[in-house]
Amino acid sequence: MKILNNIDSSHFNDIKNLVKDADELHIISPFLMESFDVFFDEIIAPSGVKRIVLITTLRDNDPDLFKKANSLYSFSVNCLTRSIAYRVHVDNKLHGKIYIASKDGSPIRGIITSANFTDRGLSHNHEWGVQIDDSAALKQIIADISKVSSHALTNEELHNIIVKIDSYTKNSGEPVAPKINLEVNSYIKHKVIETKSDVRYFIKPVGFSDEPFEPSRKLSSDIEAMHFSKRRPNSVRVGDILICYGVGSTKLLGYFEVISEPYIWNENYRWPWEVKARNLCPKYSQAWYKFENTISSIQASFDSKLPITYVGGRTLGALQFGADKIRLSEEFAQHVISIIEGSV
Repeated sequence: MKILNNIDSSHFNDIKNLVKDADELHIISPFLMESFDVFFDEIIAPSGVKRIVLITTLRDNDPDLFKKANSLYSFSVNCLTRSIAYRVHVDNKLHGKIYIASKDGSPIRGIITSANFTDRGLSHNHEWGVQIDDSAALKQIIADISKVSSHALTNEELHNIIVKIDSYTKNSGEPVAPKINLEVNSYIKHKVIETKSDVRYFIKPVGFSDEPFEPSRKLSSDIEAMHFSKRRPNSVRVGDILICYGVGSTKLLGYFEVISEPYIWNENYRWPWEVKARNLCPKYSQAWYKFENTISSIQASFDSKLPITYVGGRTLGALQFGADKIRLSEEFAQHVISIIEGSV
């Protein structure tokens, strides 16, 4: 048995080690990351995993359904794109979080933990778990969860669930969580200084593979419309930062502050969701083509010991598979912003 935590390491890296030599992975978690792009790029793609069984919750009237629509869409698209067989089951009484890797139908190692399969759960929250290698015990866990979870959702059922959630969002919008103005942390003497910033940072492509961002094109020096793919970009909020690069050249185009909530501007467009964003370094954006600041160069100039993505990944490879954004670690985002600011 091995004790795991997100202080000395991260569950993201622990799951990466879990799937070594495995061909199947069980993900059992009530809450899920909204985008599986980085997970597939950094954990599944380098492994031999060919099948994934996902067991989660889909409770009626639960606000988590809005995020689940994005999660299930991202999960299924990544599986289909990478030729990974998959099954999705539902257990609405699920509270445990378990990850089990198998080889030739037999479990080889597993993690039982407090960490949900979310970006924060796998890397940032203070979570603890244990890794066990008892194949018989892990096989019993799989048998037990199989007894109480639903039949596997068909592709049609999965599609209908996502469409119904999206239709509700389109017609009624997401309910706004109630907010209160009540602070107590001023009474608490924390041993570790906790960041006050709630800003999220994303790397975002502009353009398409068949319609690259040409050197003659420039983003607005003031307010620019930023587009996202078929799924509502729930994770992008007002005040967040979008670091943009041009598809084709892969050169940085500048960085922008989001100033509007996401909305659909054209249902028939390839990327129908839009936010408005303010250019924070217009001088750079007007001369972006003069600088050799590419996706590869900004990664190469960053400390290789530190994570690049928020979930703990060390590459931006998911962009090559059509990701419309990747959330960055604050350290890497500030590194890139300093490169942009220092270039003009």
